[in-house]
This record gives sequence, C-alpha cells and structure tokens, in this order.
Amino acid sequence: MLEPFVRENLTRLQYFYDRAPSPARHILTSARGWVLTRLRYSRETFAILDRLRSHESWNAEQIAEYQLQNLRQMLRHARRTVPFYARYPNLELRQFGEIASLPIIDRETLLANSDRLFSRAVASRQQIRAGTTGTTGANVRVVYTEDFVRQNWAFLLRQWAWAGIAPREPRVTLQGPRVVPTGCSQPPYWTYNAPERQALMSIFHLSAKTAPSYLAFLRRHRGEVLEGFPSVLAILADFALEAGTCIPMRIAFTSGEPLFPHVRAKIEAAFQTRVFDTYGMTEYCGLIQECESGEMHLASEYGFLEILDDNDNPAKQGEEGYFVWTGLLNAAMPLIRYRIGDRGHWLDGSVCACGRAFPRVVPTITRESDILRCPDGRIFSPRALNQLLKDTSSFRCCQFIHQEPNRIVVRAVARAESNGQAAADLMNVRARLQRLLDGSMQATAEFADAPVVRKGGKIPLIVNQATSQ
Repeated sequence: MLEPFVRENLTRLQYFYDRAPSPARHILTSARGWVLTRLRYSRETFAILDRLRSHESWNAEQIAEYQLQNLRQMLRHARRTVPFYARYPNLELRQFGEIASLPIIDRETLLANSDRLFSRAVASRQQIRAGTTGTTGANVRVVYTEDFVRQNWAFLLRQWAWAGIAPREPRVTLQGPRVVPTGCSQPPYWTYNAPERQALMSIFHLSAKTAPSYLAFLRRHRGEVLEGFPSVLAILADFALEAGTCIPMRIAFTSGEPLFPHVRAKIEAAFQTRVFDTYGMTEYCGLIQECESGEMHLASEYGFLEILDDNDNPAKQGEEGYFVWTGLLNAAMPLIRYRIGDRGHWLDGSVCACGRAFPRVVPTITRESDILRCPDGRIFSPRALNQLLKDTSSFRCCQFIHQEPNRIVVRAVARAESNGQAAADLMNVRARLQRLLDGSMQATAEFADAPVVRKGGKIPLIVNQATSQ
C-alpha cells in the first residue's frame, strides 16, 4: 500500500523531491510511476476494460436496467456501512423517480460531515485519501481504494480506445503535480515517468521567457499524446501560434476545466490534432466523456445523473439545470444525490453517430476562471493556483483577486464552524502563494462575507481586476 503513504505524505516528500537534482527527480518520478502502473495496468484493470467495452453495444433499456440495479446496491451499501446515511429510508427503488424522496446534499454538507461519509466496510489501511478544491476553493476530503483506482483507470482507457490510443502510448502531461521546484529558472521544466512512457511538464513555469524551452521539448515529442488542463494547453497553444509554428501531436485529451469552443479551436490549430474532452470530479461520483463523433456521453456505469431545475424537479430535455450525482463505483465514500454546483442539459434521446446508446449530456456551467499574468512574464492557470488550497479545510470559498499589476489578494470566505482554523489556513495559503510568485508580486490576504460571483452564478478561482491586463 505504498500509494496511500505517498498521498498522505506529499508535503514532506515534496520537500526532498524539490531538493534533488534533475536526474534523481526522474528516478523518483519513475519509482512512483512504477507503483501506479501496477494498479493502472493490472490484469484486473484490463478485465474491467473488457467489460466496459462490451457495454458499448447496449441499448437504452439495458443501460437503464444496469443503472437501476447498481443504484439499489449502492444505496443498500451506504445505509449499512456509512454513518451519514444510517437514517435514510430503505428504498426498494423500483423506478428512478423514487430516488427523489432522498435529500440532496451539497459541498457544504461534505465539508461538515466528511468523516461520517466514509464507509466502515473499508479499513483505514485500504484507504487512499485525497482532496479537491473544486470550483470554489473549498477543500473536500475524499477517500477511495486501490480497487477504485483500477476501475477509474479503465474508464480512461476506454476513452483512449475511442480515440484510437492504446494503453501506455507515449504521452506528455500538463496537470497538477509540482514536478519541478518552484524557483527553477532553467530547463528542464519536466520529468519522466519511464514505466508509463510519460513526460510530465510543469504548469508553474509557463512564461514568454520559458516558451522556447517548452516548444522545443514538444517538438522532440511530436506525434505523441498530449493531455492537460484546457487553460494550460491553451497557454502552450498561444506560445506556438505566436511563434508562427505548429507542433503535430497524436491526440489531445483535456479535463479538469471547461473546454470552450475558442480554446478547443486554438489547441487543435497549434497541435494539428483532435481534442477529446472529459468532465469529471475528484469526488469520483460522475463522469462524462467525449467520443470520436464529438459528443459528450454519460459514463452510465460510473454514476447516475439527475439534471434538476431550480425547484429540484427533473429538467426537461434541452433545458439547463443543476447536476445532481449519485456515484456507482466508490464504495469507500458513496455520494448520494450530490449537487456539485455545475449545470448542463440532456441532448435528445437519439443514438449518437458513434453508435453508443450512452446518454448525451452538455455541461454548460462548470469551473471557470481567469488566468494570472505576473509582471515577470510568468502565466499561471487556475489549476496551478488551485494546488495551493489542497490542505485547507476551513473555507467555504477561496479566490485569488488580481487587484493591481503588482498585487494579488487571497480572499477567503470562512466556514462558520471553522473554529479559528480559517485564519491559520489563510496565512498558509498566502505564504505558499508568495513563495510561488518568488518576489514578482505582493500577496496579501483578507476574509470576506461572500465570494465574487459572475453572471450565471459562476465563482471564478482567479479574478482579474488589474488595469494592465
């Protein structure tokens, strides 16, 4: 169970990793990659993948039957083993509409009851713990198991198959981990996970100054799979297009943020390839994946999705509503009727051109944010600053307000029951941000009564108010 140890000791391990020379970082990255590879590419994972691929021939009735059966099983498991659900009624669930008799929970509920949402059937030594800051910067603790890691990876491999990508094809990844020390001012801005044939590039060192190094590295890896957050790949795409160059890649996979049409077009132009998008969440209760026909499909085996109007009634087809998820896989932390804060709508019930009957969904309001441009030329995506909030648990919301060219404010809304922890968390976030900025800007901190909210109810993580932007 090495991976749970790594997850729970990331801060201490990061300290030693950052002080290692570049070749040693490659070795350490590959060592962890070997641990993950044993989970991700195990015989169990490929058995799950085979089952998932067989489901692609299901019709709508078979999908509905599978979901109803697994909803019953998860509800029984939750009532029996999870303290939070102990008082829930024992539903026989003959039809989907009966689930509406159960309460809807939200992120505030998760924050206030995290320990009571863990299943007693999963021993602590089997638990892998993680955190998610989501749309609002409020950290929610999440628990899952190695068995779930295999299942989750099998869904990723299924989408890879839709894109014509085989397991372990070489790929370049730009996501959340800090793979290079913050103060690094010379390449390499990347490290290698040899067991998975994966190059991990830093999302914390993007700037006009470092752009030539990033582009040169991508040229050396042209024709490989590219994956990352949309905002980060868009920054890279800007570097390439401004330099008047294109770098052909095999396929681009995006996740973790909304992929707007203009961002998709930019990425596809710069890297001369198709983009396959994914909507998911670290709460691991739902998944929507893009197929080769460009449609977003509900992964029906992963989670049950309700789209509800403002009165908590089912939204009509094509009508935008709130996403309410019930997870079907993560038995260590079942989430039942979880209103995540995102919105979207169903497409019509016709079968997609890809031939799969999985329902088609259009996420319309998910995570949205500005980017941060520093006076020294560095560019930070919202997912880069998101990492600063991973250890906090006392905020209802936390945002980064770029008020002046040389000043940024960490602006938090404390939870009422934070018991004084919020002040310490706020100062820790400000200190981490100041270290990340490395003197290029001044970081201050303040509490607020409510977050900055934009039209449509969007709560951006980074708010750009600087007149020079």
